[in-house]
Amino acid sequence: MSLEQSTSQTLPSSQSLHTLSLDNVQSPPPPEIESTLSRLSSYRNVKGVMILSRTPSGASSSTAAPSPGTVTNASGGIVQATGNIFEGESGKKYAKAVEEIVLRVGKALGECDESDDLKFMRIRTKKHELIITPDEKYLLVVLQDPGQ
Repeated sequence: MSLEQSTSQTLPSSQSLHTLSLDNVQSPPPPEIESTLSRLSSYRNVKGVMILSRTPSGASSSTAAPSPGTVTNASGGIVQATGNIFEGESGKKYAKAVEEIVLRVGKALGECDESDDLKFMRIRTKKHELIITPDEKYLLVVLQDPGQ
């Protein structure tokens, strides 16, 4: 059963979600984000879930390596993350790659049809599958092991 097919089911949360607030963040994420991350993280094939803040005008995100679950400012970067795969440098690399992929695919789509917008991406590699859902302010990234 794929992640999309089973998102309507309620599963118990098997991983804890860590959130670290910084001084420049005014409020914690809404409870529905917490519950969505917990629910997505509970699937056995999901290795990690990450929410990225969209960088304004395609600017690159901060070079500082955020720890998992770090809440950063609105200028781009990891807002929240679960799973060991997104810890430390690995999380920073995935965040940068996803931001670049979404930016380039969005530009390519705009060249084909200016009225079209990217809504969902699924990228499969030998080891993993990335499910990316771009929004105006955030990117939701789910990394799963398609072999499980």
